[in-house]
Amino acid sequence: MPNPALSGVVLLLLLATGRAQPATVRLVGGSDSTEGRLEVYHNGTWGTVCDDYFDDVAARVVCYSLGYRDVGGFVGNRYGAGRGPIWLDNVLCRGTETNIADCWHGAWGRHNCGHAEDVSVSCVGVRLVGGASAREGRLEVYHNGSWGTVCDDYFDDATARVVCSMLGYGRAGTVAANRHGPGSGAIWLDDVRCTGTETSITECRHAGWGGHNCKHSEDVSVSCITAVGLRLAGGPSPREGRLEVYYNGTWGTVCDDDFDDATATVVCRMLGHESVGQFVGSRYGAGSGPILLDDLRCSGTEANIGDCRHRGWGRHDCNHSEDASVSCLAVRLVGGRSAREGRLEVYHAGVWGTVCDDNFDNAAARVACYSLGYGNVGRFVGNRYGKGTGTIWLDEVRCNGTETSLADCRHLGWGSHNCQHTEDASVLCIGEVRARLAGGSSPRAGRLEVYHSGAWGTVCGDGFTDTAAKVVCYSLGFGYVGRATNTDDYSGGNGTIWLDDVACDGIETHIGECFHGGWGVHNCVHHEDVGVSCLDESRPSSSTSTPAGSSTAASPSTSTARFEAPTQDGGHKYKYTVGIFVATFIGGLVLVGVFLFALAVVLHYRNKRQEREKNDEIRRRVTPTSNTRPPPAALAVRDKPPTSEKSSKPNHAVRLLNLSV
Repeated sequence: MPNPALSGVVLLLLLATGRAQPATVRLVGGSDSTEGRLEVYHNGTWGTVCDDYFDDVAARVVCYSLGYRDVGGFVGNRYGAGRGPIWLDNVLCRGTETNIADCWHGAWGRHNCGHAEDVSVSCVGVRLVGGASAREGRLEVYHNGSWGTVCDDYFDDATARVVCSMLGYGRAGTVAANRHGPGSGAIWLDDVRCTGTETSITECRHAGWGGHNCKHSEDVSVSCITAVGLRLAGGPSPREGRLEVYYNGTWGTVCDDDFDDATATVVCRMLGHESVGQFVGSRYGAGSGPILLDDLRCSGTEANIGDCRHRGWGRHDCNHSEDASVSCLAVRLVGGRSAREGRLEVYHAGVWGTVCDDNFDNAAARVACYSLGYGNVGRFVGNRYGKGTGTIWLDEVRCNGTETSLADCRHLGWGSHNCQHTEDASVLCIGEVRARLAGGSSPRAGRLEVYHSGAWGTVCGDGFTDTAAKVVCYSLGFGYVGRATNTDDYSGGNGTIWLDDVACDGIETHIGECFHGGWGVHNCVHHEDVGVSCLDESRPSSSTSTPAGSSTAASPSTSTARFEAPTQDGGHKYKYTVGIFVATFIGGLVLVGVFLFALAVVLHYRNKRQEREKNDEIRRRVTPTSNTRPPPAALAVRDKPPTSEKSSKPNHAVRLLNLSV
């Protein structure tokens, strides 16, 4: 996009720039000399012009120098890449120049472009005005220095096809009556009759320039949009398949170079589906026949893919293994670390909304993942990716797993629910993977290897932490223990390095759910292969035993397991930890209660014993040892209180004895 500050400087330079030597120009690759890739002749060689800063004003200067007065349009890179030198870059014209060399530009041969940016220009003297896109509108023609309209008398589809061909849209067009309203100024043509084989409307029969018996209410409109020239083939439903387009009487495919979701959205809108679309690679296989489009790039606002930038019809450097496939199914995953995980959202009635988790299960998750192009994989992971906003579109979704779209599953109806956004369903579309620990002296320790695309490979240690090691150990059945190690103690790895920059947050059920740089994408060598130890170092090694479910039968030094989800929400480790804490807490309370109860019992019986001993002592003193009653004097002498000064308190036992006597 041009820099405003730079544009101001350029205009000042233009005012100070003198006239340059005129440059010879030509348009190459178009249907005739009125349109094509712009080339200029300099220093004895033809070369191209880069599209930086190039616009319609510059295009009109080019057309003027070719003899087409006051017409011209910049049509991107429609006519493909040229060869040889790129002579001009950063071309900026005011519109008053008569030759492109008079415009401001960088030095001849100086540029920062590739031939994919070569400028194309159209000097065709027709245009469509007032439509939603350049492919439809009121027909206007340029004559005698001014634009004027065309009367609809005798105007038919054959004539419309000639107009569309002039505009570069192929021989596909229809009369749209007076849909786009009356124009103004001259009515240049009337009674236009074409056979459909002409290259210009001026070659058709007509009443003569300016000859007519019409009013502007009869100004003809033309549509060059051909929705029937587009289809999705090879998919399970009309909403998904390999993209094929119809051009010049032939169906052909579209190469996936530069193809993205914005382009897929234009395709889906053309097919009458809601304004949502997804590029799903080459899911629906190779087509046949010509490859009609390549490097197709849309912004997403176009009404037709013909309005998007591309190399030109029939120009490509692809084979059919690169044929683009498109899905118009309205599903997406939001809030995850990749497109394969997130909160499930569906598109309906022009609005994205969420799905409630009531009765949602792994079968429904697999349907969602399949519709997104990830195959028959998928797992419901509760509300892991948080709550959404807006409409809750679906509730009570019940799938049997064979459907191709969530809309085919049973549900309460669009917009019917009894949920809140805290119940928004999340889905994980990560497929089944295998892992093993190899080269160690124990099945619980070794070099980490994973299985992908039919081959075992290693994992680079970049970013790998103990948290990731615990995820690996858990997936192998050794519990939530483990630490990352280097591979110095294990034999060296070989083959593919499958994963790099692995980052786990601890809630995953296997390493495939962790963030990573992509399968086979790395900047490592094998001496960086990571090792993992699943030895529970909190217990003596002699008491260590292999948990039930772990796989050790393959080899005493290799542990292999499939990554299976033990729970729906993937929160097994947290639940395990919380369970231990709760059990410990309750057990502690029970022990404290037992201790207090035992203490109370002990104190109770001790008090009883002391009371019993005291009563026994009293009875022993009161009860005579024989039938002979001792004389009172003897009792008095026996129980006489000590004369010590420390015994100043009355002796109650003596008082009791005296009373008894």
